[in-house]
Amino acid sequence: MLKPIQIGLMVAHSFAYYRGVLRGIGHYAQTRPDWQFVSIVAGREAAQLRGRHRPLGLIASVNTQQVVRALSSWRRPLVNVCGLLPGLRFPRVGVDDARVGRLAAAHLLECGLKHFGFVGPPGYLYAALRQEGYCQAIREAGRTVATYGGLTNRPFDPTGQGWYLDRGVKRWLRALPKPVGVFVPDDEWGVQVAEVCRQVGLHVPEDVALLGVDDDDLYCELARPPLSSVILASERIGSEAAALLDRLLAGAKPPEGPILIPPIGVAARGSTEVLAIQDRDVVQAIRFIREQAHLPLRVTDVLREVPVGRRTLERRCHKVLGWGLGEEIRRVHLERARHLLASTNLPMKTLAHRAGFSDFRQMAVVFRRELGMPPTAFRHQTRAAAGGVAP
Repeated sequence: MLKPIQIGLMVAHSFAYYRGVLRGIGHYAQTRPDWQFVSIVAGREAAQLRGRHRPLGLIASVNTQQVVRALSSWRRPLVNVCGLLPGLRFPRVGVDDARVGRLAAAHLLECGLKHFGFVGPPGYLYAALRQEGYCQAIREAGRTVATYGGLTNRPFDPTGQGWYLDRGVKRWLRALPKPVGVFVPDDEWGVQVAEVCRQVGLHVPEDVALLGVDDDDLYCELARPPLSSVILASERIGSEAAALLDRLLAGAKPPEGPILIPPIGVAARGSTEVLAIQDRDVVQAIRFIREQAHLPLRVTDVLREVPVGRRTLERRCHKVLGWGLGEEIRRVHLERARHLLASTNLPMKTLAHRAGFSDFRQMAVVFRRELGMPPTAFRHQTRAAAGGVAP
């Protein structure tokens, strides 16, 4: 009989991200029948981190200075799954927050918006990195970003019950040029901003297109209209964190830097369901492409739907989006393929056809060019986050 190995879990389940992380840890533990999990609540049960009966390894959300102090004398393998506090010495597996920001910018740019904003908590590492990636991508597209920095700097609330927006954000939102795309670094903040918009008479998404992060179904459905959100590979993060802890328990050295996992995509809901484009022909072309994304479209198909000369329509599309019809078709097909790879177990040949590619070879070429990896590798990276969803 295998000698049991106690593994401590200091991870709350208040947010969808952490529930996904715990699921990923559970998936990995299927390969380690000798692991026995012990739940540890920071502060209340910190005594479990000391003495003879403390766990041999720990996976923790190090999200407050109280937790940092509780772990200050910890000398056993530990993996942090939280990216909130900067400068920590613990090995970490987490979100590639800069790529989250860039993905958010791409989604709002695709809505045809010309004005952009960011609202987020000050002093949180993950929010700062998401803001940085977002603002950089928006500026690369030739636009500017207004950021709101008047938020109250309160300690992080692991329960998700504290709402922190101050009154100044109302004036800031009213003063923004409309329509505007606003990115918030998590869904909890998205609900708050959506409520502020209602209080000051701004309509979502007509005046403010709003995008969050985490794809937390509770928060996303609480927002009115439902909140669009960047999907994180939280289950894969949990699985990778457990695998790293396993290596550390076997004597491996900690990695020099954090292991960062890219986001999966965007779950589009009502809060960004807008095409803020004055050119009706371009709007008609874009809607046709997105509605027919399951077909192997060509530019000539779009021109049959929109009776405008190709050169004229291409020029007007470039003016509005920054790219042409062919690139929009490839972008929509790629996004559909990413979603199907992450959320289904469809065979590659079938999936390629359902994503609008002529065959798997064409899809593989696009994936290598745009993402630097074949579709099979992308599916491998995101399979844990897909949760084994059947086709």
